Amino acid sequence: MIPKRLSARPAVECIHVIPQMDASLRIVEEFDRLVAMGRGGVSKRPLAEQVVYYVVATRCEIDINGFASVYEQGLSLAELELLVGGLQKIGEGELAAEFRRGIELLKSDGFYRHMNWNKVSPEVEAQIDAIGERVGSRAWNLDEKLAALLDANRSAG
Repeated sequence: MIPKRLSARPAVECIHVIPQMDASLRIVEEFDRLVAMGRGGVSKRPLAEQVVYYVVATRCEIDINGFASVYEQGLSLAELELLVGGLQKIGEGELAAEFRRGIELLKSDGFYRHMNWNKVSPEVEAQIDAIGERVGSRAWNLDEKLAALLDANRSAG
């Protein structure tokens, strides 16, 4: 005798579990997607995505050309301000303060009026180098926080 089915539902349901993507891989994929848009496209994206872009772009710039190049050629003043705000948003106030200090030093030295690194005083250059030493590789340890920022943005949206 064949047992009578009590419901239309199967006796065992398959549950598909999608493994959580590693935060670093996720940030790499997000950055690649944003790079393909160009800076103009990134500027139209939600703040969380912009923060990811500028944090990753900054750490790449530091690795390729050194810390001072972030200010000299890597990011505009508006982009640096966004970077600082983004670092604060993910709870990296100390790191944000270091970048802010660099901005203020360069403002007071007139860099943003002439945009010529050769006119930056040796004292300010030395202070920027010291900030770079304090920042070190800390920007590379933010992927978990950046992924959480993206998640929070997607939950809110």
